[in-house]
Amino acid sequence: MNEHMPDEINLIDYIQVLLKRKWIIILGTLICPVVAGVISFSMPKIYRGEATFKVTGKEITTGKEIVSIIGNLDGEKLKHVLPKNYNLVDRVRLSALRDSADKFQLIIEAKRVDDIPIAISEFEEYVVNIPLIKRSVEQEKERLLEQVKELSKVIESSAELAKAYNNLIKTGKLAMVGFNPVELNQGISDMKIKKLQMEQALKRLKGVEMIAQPYISSKPVKPKKRQNVMIAGVVGLLASILVAFFMEFLERNKMNLTKPSQ
Repeated sequence: MNEHMPDEINLIDYIQVLLKRKWIIILGTLICPVVAGVISFSMPKIYRGEATFKVTGKEITTGKEIVSIIGNLDGEKLKHVLPKNYNLVDRVRLSALRDSADKFQLIIEAKRVDDIPIAISEFEEYVVNIPLIKRSVEQEKERLLEQVKELSKVIESSAELAKAYNNLIKTGKLAMVGFNPVELNQGISDMKIKKLQMEQALKRLKGVEMIAQPYISSKPVKPKKRQNVMIAGVVGLLASILVAFFMEFLERNKMNLTKPSQ
């Protein structure tokens, strides 16, 4: 039982020190959250916007490549990417999506909600004008234009052929054995649809495209007032306890120094 006495005495001493300096602990625990709350409420509100982009080019095929080419968006780099609106944003972050190789995400934080879509549009304009992406788009455009041109020729010749066959059948100069005008017309219709899809793809061809409307928070994401106050309360409590024990340590050392030597 005597083995536990020193520990029990130390514990009692600690409790006595805490009770003796309780006002320091109480004040420290209260003052820190109050200060943190005042600072948090005085800080500007920050809103966040998130936009997801898809890589559609042939040379650059992954979101990770785009992120690597652009690099960190801070300081002078941000001024280069958003020359018109860099002063409107508070923070810009770019990251590749892990679950989809051809996508990457842009996160923009700003003091005003209305500034976020403006910055997203300017970023998109910058990305599609990156030389490597621009060259890839031009090559893809040439390929699609050539395909549309060839397909137009096939459609035109097929339509003329169908017309000629129909005239021959009507005049009885050609038997319908082995010839199905319905299938031919269906084939022409399919080619026209394919041509239309290619023409639409040409209009949308950018190398990088936003796959959905950006998400913009309606409520501020910063400052996190409640979290800041709670953390400040815990820090204030721990700091006050340390101060209390330090003051007790100084007081006891002072008393030991002032005692007359025997």
